[in-house]
Amino acid sequence: MHEYLFDIKLFTALRVKVESEAKAREILASVLDCAEVNCGEWPDGSPIVGEASLDDGDPDLIEIDGEAV
Repeated sequence: MHEYLFDIKLFTALRVKVESEAKAREILASVLDCAEVNCGEWPDGSPIVGEASLDDGDPDLIEIDGEAV
C-alpha cells in the first residue's frame, strides 16, 4: 500500500465581510496560508483533509455587497 500526494488546483469562492477590499485581500492571504480544509469523505468514510493556499496571483474580485463587479 502506498500514499500519494497530489498538488490539485481547486476553484472556490469565499465571502469576506470587512471595511475594505485591501483588508479582505490581507485576511485571505493570512488565513489561506496552508489552511487545513475538509473536502468531505472518502468512499470508506474517512475524512478528506488537505491544505489550501492562495496561488501566486491575486484572487479575482467578483462581487461587492452581492452585486457583480
